[in-house]
Amino acid sequence: MVKEEVIKHIDRLPGFSMTVAKVMHLSNDMRASPKDLIHAISLDPVLTAEVLRLINSAYFGMKQAVVSLNRAVILLGVNTIKNVAIGSAVIGAMKMRNSKYFTSDEFWEHSLGVATGSKILSARLGVPAQERDEYFIAGLLHDIGKVIFVQHLADEFARLSDPAYQPGVAKSEVEEKLIGVSHAELGMLIAKKWELPPQLLDTIHDHHSPKFGGGNDQVKAAVHLSDWYCNQSNIGIKGRGGMEMLSPEVWDILKMSENDTGDIFKDLGKLVEDAKVFLKN
Repeated sequence: MVKEEVIKHIDRLPGFSMTVAKVMHLSNDMRASPKDLIHAISLDPVLTAEVLRLINSAYFGMKQAVVSLNRAVILLGVNTIKNVAIGSAVIGAMKMRNSKYFTSDEFWEHSLGVATGSKILSARLGVPAQERDEYFIAGLLHDIGKVIFVQHLADEFARLSDPAYQPGVAKSEVEEKLIGVSHAELGMLIAKKWELPPQLLDTIHDHHSPKFGGGNDQVKAAVHLSDWYCNQSNIGIKGRGGMEMLSPEVWDILKMSENDTGDIFKDLGKLVEDAKVFLKN
């Protein structure tokens, strides 16, 4: 199947609700205020309830129940509320099927591992608390392009996912040779269709082969390293260690060395369990 035919499946993806579309628009509008975002979310009772459910989960560890969006913004900031809404909407829209080499649960566990690992790294870098969920969402959505492969190209994707198929060649390269497009590029196109923030498009597209030198380097490096670490540690999808190369530039960008990873990610498993609240409807 040629690249153009694969991309047609993205064009057929359902759009978000009007409320979520408004949230996406506001997230890209520098003139939008917290009041604008709260108003947009509050018009949708289902989305409001979902955002408050997530805010009150163990993942955020609030000491007292948060019962209003206004209070949530005061405690966690507009960026966190925006990203919770985006994450909830995307997971709800993308129904992942089981693949031959991994289940839907394993796919999302890996995604949560990368999301949580990226957020851990953002804290270590001294990123303000209200901006750390930008890292989480970038990690959560990094592999979203695989959904298209599993849903519409199951046989081809199963073939290239076999560890014995072209060993020693990065799977992202195999995808481009066999199908004509990588899951990273598909993910970027999905994010573009849904008008997700521009920095997300760039990070999703580059998560296996990051191009550094722009204003998004730390997010890219955090997602790239977390993805590599989760693959090496079999978090979620198993047997992917060594299938993708790690850019050595991440160590300088993230101000750490490979010897630091064990200590930095020591609580990753527990945090991933807490983050699974994002997957519950």
